[in-house]
Amino acid sequence: MARGFPLEPVRAVLHRKTEDAAAAVRGHAQRLEAARAKLGELERYLAEYRAQQQQVMAQGAASHRLREFQAFLSRIQTALEAQASEVARHESLWESARTFWAEASRREQAFDVLAERHADRELRNEIRAEQKLQDEHATRKSARPGENPN
Repeated sequence: MARGFPLEPVRAVLHRKTEDAAAAVRGHAQRLEAARAKLGELERYLAEYRAQQQQVMAQGAASHRLREFQAFLSRIQTALEAQASEVARHESLWESARTFWAEASRREQAFDVLAERHADRELRNEIRAEQKLQDEHATRKSARPGENPN
């Protein structure tokens, strides 16, 4: 009878860690995409309000109105810079998570190879044992005098 892979519990733990790491990568990717979407939205707002400022300036608006536009554009620019930093942070977290997942996957694959080798060895041992039994049976059968082999 074939023996089970003695490192199967370790292999199972590595499999779980790989799955957890893959889930972390997916989570970081979703947060990164959300951060990028927010950055794009802020960039659109900035472009839209700059265009409005140009229209107001072309119409000859009062100076207090122009100052209000400038203050608002400054706040949008500050928010945009903060969001760009947030995107960079999420990119770094995603890359770290992806690297961790890749390493966990490599470790899991190494144990998968060990498990396959173990299964192959066990199969060869079973085949040898079966062949030995058949050989012994054939030897005993041929060693009995006076018996008809058919």
